[in-house]
Amino acid sequence: ELTLGMLWEKGVLSKKKDMEEILTVAQGEMALEMFLGQVHERWMKQELELVVFQNRVRLIRGWDDLFATLDDHLAGLALMKSSPYYSSVREFQEEGKLWEDRLTKLRASFDSWIDVQRRWVYLEGILFGSSDIKAQLPAEWSRFKSVDSEFVALMRRIANRPYAMEVLNIENLQRTLERLGNLM
Repeated sequence: ELTLGMLWEKGVLSKKKDMEEILTVAQGEMALEMFLGQVHERWMKQELELVVFQNRVRLIRGWDDLFATLDDHLAGLALMKSSPYYSSVREFQEEGKLWEDRLTKLRASFDSWIDVQRRWVYLEGILFGSSDIKAQLPAEWSRFKSVDSEFVALMRRIANRPYAMEVLNIENLQRTLERLGNLM
């Protein structure tokens, strides 16, 4: 059993500078570990907020909060790299890179997704809102019908598992969203 008296006898005060350095490093590493834990905790549990649109499909809402949190965490991960404690611990580098890659990919997907969703809502109201449109603009109606089918299928997939990290498991999502955006 260790007692304060034993530490005094061993000359603990003569090691004060060394102990302060060790404590400073430990605090710095703990701060990085806590930040990485917060990023992990937030994004592994982050549910996408969905709202029913015209009793037909559930759309993502709350984009501002998603983007703000993504940007905050990406900035924190970039800042973390400048810490002297980051480069000395391989696990921090690996986990930091993993989360930076995931969140960067998620940000790019959400950038495309919000654009496609806004366009889809706009065109859905125009092209499916009136039966005359199908006769007046048959080519546009047909093209949008194809986009609509694919977009609604994508949104239904997300509605089944509405977690942010699930988005990263959708194969070719970025290309699909870019293609849908180009078709509208």
